[in-house]
Amino acid sequence: MSTDIAAQPATSVRQLALDSARAGLDFLVRQQVSTGDSADMGRFPFTYDCSANRILTLSTNWTTGIGIAALLAGYRAFSDERYLQAAGRAVRYLFSIQSFSPFSRRVRGVFREVTGQSSMAHPRDALTAAWALADWSQIAGDQEAFDRARIYADWFVEVGMERGYPYWTVRFDDQPWEPGWCGSFHSGSAYFMYRMFRLTGEARYRTAMRTILDFYNQHHLAADGSISVILDRNTFEKLDGKVDPRIAPRGWEMMHVYNDDFGALANLAAWKLEKDDKYSSAAGRFLRRMVDIQRADGGFGPEAYSVPSAGGAVLLELAAARKLGLGIGTDESLAKAVQYLLNLQVRREGDPADGAYRGCTSNYTLDERICNIRSGAYAIMGLLHFAQAAGGIYGVD
Repeated sequence: MSTDIAAQPATSVRQLALDSARAGLDFLVRQQVSTGDSADMGRFPFTYDCSANRILTLSTNWTTGIGIAALLAGYRAFSDERYLQAAGRAVRYLFSIQSFSPFSRRVRGVFREVTGQSSMAHPRDALTAAWALADWSQIAGDQEAFDRARIYADWFVEVGMERGYPYWTVRFDDQPWEPGWCGSFHSGSAYFMYRMFRLTGEARYRTAMRTILDFYNQHHLAADGSISVILDRNTFEKLDGKVDPRIAPRGWEMMHVYNDDFGALANLAAWKLEKDDKYSSAAGRFLRRMVDIQRADGGFGPEAYSVPSAGGAVLLELAAARKLGLGIGTDESLAKAVQYLLNLQVRREGDPADGAYRGCTSNYTLDERICNIRSGAYAIMGLLHFAQAAGGIYGVD
């Protein structure tokens, strides 16, 4: 879509956002693995070639989880049973990769990274899977899903955070838990702790939320709102651009400078819960920087390009901040962000790729042919939050 929507009435922009989100949801349903006897049943396309109409990779633990979140928000917005059914299929996939092996007791309850064969997991990724189960449990009345989310939350607090700030990677074999760094992406882990506290009332989740955010806000988030993605755990040295790109590709690092992995959302939630302005201040630092550097295409990124996954995430967080009464961003800046997301979307009626959102390749490079569930699910949720139709999924109300 090339039409300038910033000058259109708010009701028209809202409808464009809803229509785009619905097309994105339909793509997820259409392309989900639904073969009943397949171990992959419930998975979504992680990367999809929208030129050749071909799935390149299937979703992992966390990308399955973020797909569930988008579908649940879509179900709340449109009351379409197909979205709830697709979310349920994905939930069963997550059940299948959660480990309860008696031979791996130290990682009991952790969701393996990709399939039941994976020998490792990133705790932040597995947390997104548990987060999806917690949200699903509340909508579908699924006690088992909630119990599984709680088992993971307890593991995260007791083992994943045994060194204070959470681990980067854990293993199901005898290999060391490396790398020994702190990642800015764990800021979003604090939101899951917020959710678990709100659902259970258990103080340890609230404490974990504060522990994560206090570290992130002090060491990862600068006074000007910029983010240092990788820190040495012992010295707090900034390691962006200095580590092995096979572990942290440069495109992946750059992505997390602008896609904060819902750190601002976590800070907003903590502010609402704790009534402590240090959390609203931290959220404001990041979001005001995003507004100040918003690119002409409406996206957020370095001088050369917009980061696809940042578009939906930042829009969602800006909408949450405005709902809480923080004067961050204008109607025009939010409308520009909506337009950026609409321009990311493939719209070809009757085509298998219709509704997909372009994003990074598996190597975190940009390619107009490649659609990606990270940018897609974030876009869907950002658009639904902008339209005030997400029904509390990834919200602070």
